[in-house]
Amino acid sequence: MQLNLPMDLYTESMPDNPNRIAFKYGPLVLAGALGKQTPDPVYGTPVLLTNDRNVSDWVHPAVAPLSFEMKNAGKPFDVTLVPFYKMYNQYYSVYWDFFTEKDWADRQTEYEAEKKRKSEIEKQTIDNFRIGEMQPERDHALQASERSYVSDALGIMGREARADNYFSFEMAINPGTPNTLLLTYIGDDKDRKFDILVDGTLLHTEEWKGGITGKFYDVTYPIPGNLTDGKKKIMVRIEAKYGKTAGRVFGCRILKQ
Repeated sequence: MQLNLPMDLYTESMPDNPNRIAFKYGPLVLAGALGKQTPDPVYGTPVLLTNDRNVSDWVHPAVAPLSFEMKNAGKPFDVTLVPFYKMYNQYYSVYWDFFTEKDWADRQTEYEAEKKRKSEIEKQTIDNFRIGEMQPERDHALQASERSYVSDALGIMGREARADNYFSFEMAINPGTPNTLLLTYIGDDKDRKFDILVDGTLLHTEEWKGGITGKFYDVTYPIPGNLTDGKKKIMVRIEAKYGKTAGRVFGCRILKQ
C-alpha cells in the first residue's frame, strides 16, 4: 500500500505583522540563500516588491529537489529557496517583508542615511568586538557564567545571560580622552533588564523594551573619565540581576567622542 501526501507551496504571516511572511512547502520551512559574505545591513536581505500575494505566480520549482526560484519579485534581487534544514555554511533569511513602491523609495533614502551613520561610527571606533564569535571572544578575554549563551539573528552572532548570570570582556580605550561604549541590540528581544558595569562600577541599568522585529539598534553610554583615566583597557560586564535576561548583545564598540 502506498500513501501519497501532496505538498503545496504557500506562505504564513507573522501573528503581529501580515506583511512579513515565511515560505513553506508542505511541512517544510524554506530559507533564502544570501551567500557566504556578510549581507549588507539594509540591502542584503531582499524584500518582496509585488502586489500579487499568490506566491505560485512568482516562485517556481528549481532544478534541485525541494528548491524554488523567486522570479521578478525580490528587491534588490531574487533568491533561491531551499528547505531550512539544508541551509548551512552561509547567510540566509526565513522571513520576508512585502513592500510597496513608496516603501522601497523610502528604504533607499533610509539606506543612504544609515550608510552615513555607520561611516561616522567607523571613524570614531577605538575597539570593535564581534561578540559571539570564537576568536574575537578570545581576543577580548571574554568570561561567562554557566547560563550565558550565544545565538544568532539574521546571520549576526550575539550573546545573552539568563537571570543571575553574566558575561564580561575587555575593551581597549583611549586614556585621557572621552570614551563611549556602544552596544548593539535587536528589536525582537523584549522585556530585558540588566546592569552594565565598567571595572566593577555600575555604568547604566538598561531596561530594553524591544523595537521593530528584525532591526538592530545601537545604544551609546558615555563612560565617565574617572573610569578610564590612566588605563588602556577596561573590563565591561553585562550582568542579569533582576530576574530577567541580559542582552542579547550583538556587538560592542568603544568610540572616541
